[in-house]
Amino acid sequence: MIEQDERDVASKHRVIEPSVLYVGTPVYLVATQNPDGSANLAPASSHFALGRMLVLGLEEGGQSLDNLRRHRELTVNFPAASQWTHVERLAGVTGKNPVPADKAEQYEFEPHKFQRAGLSPEPSELVSVPRVAQAPLQLEARVRRITPGVAGIYGMVEAEVVRVHAAENIAVAGTNHINPDAWHPLIYSYRHFYDRGGEVGWTRKSPLATPPAAVDRWETAGGQWRVVSVDEHSATVELSRCDGGEVAEILTLSSEHEIRWARVQLAIEGG
Repeated sequence: MIEQDERDVASKHRVIEPSVLYVGTPVYLVATQNPDGSANLAPASSHFALGRMLVLGLEEGGQSLDNLRRHRELTVNFPAASQWTHVERLAGVTGKNPVPADKAEQYEFEPHKFQRAGLSPEPSELVSVPRVAQAPLQLEARVRRITPGVAGIYGMVEAEVVRVHAAENIAVAGTNHINPDAWHPLIYSYRHFYDRGGEVGWTRKSPLATPPAAVDRWETAGGQWRVVSVDEHSATVELSRCDGGEVAEILTLSSEHEIRWARVQLAIEGG
């Protein structure tokens, strides 16, 4: 049920015309191969993923898109929030020489992008383009299709990810999962950089969102359970017998993770 304060917020809107619609996505550094075989490195944030496919929005006339039309390999490197200054060092430079007329006042040509950013190239394993050694998450990819954007100012690059490299400190040991508690991507929102905030919940498909031990034991034994209530400080769970009838025990959960788990269960149930 929508609380009254949420309804009040929802009713207070006005029409605006922002110059950009970067509502908040992770920054990435895309590495591509220049005509002379050297590597170009450029910051971007427009992208989404579908399975093993990345869809990247890259500027028409930029060196990255020109490179990908000629050499269809790339790496997509996600920096941590703490590395934002390395990204910003690339904001006023371009790999295009000469600098396009419409960029001449704000950009300068820089052939050594890795050095300019204070980052190091690292050889990839399946593509010829290097990765960013300091980036905690690195994706090797090959272009499958490039579609001109409707507005003519960008191209949509569909790239198949062929290898993923994750730093040890963000990967869950013994699994193929990224630890969301450890991973702090650099978020770009309306031309400002942010770290991600604290966890507020998770989807029911999360492989890392385990139930409280008492609930898990009860369910494993064939019993049923129901989250009755959740507030800021605790959650209440009823443990019922296997026929779903008599309540055998009432649990009070108090840890932050358990309260969040209970809130997720209520959200799933529409509570």
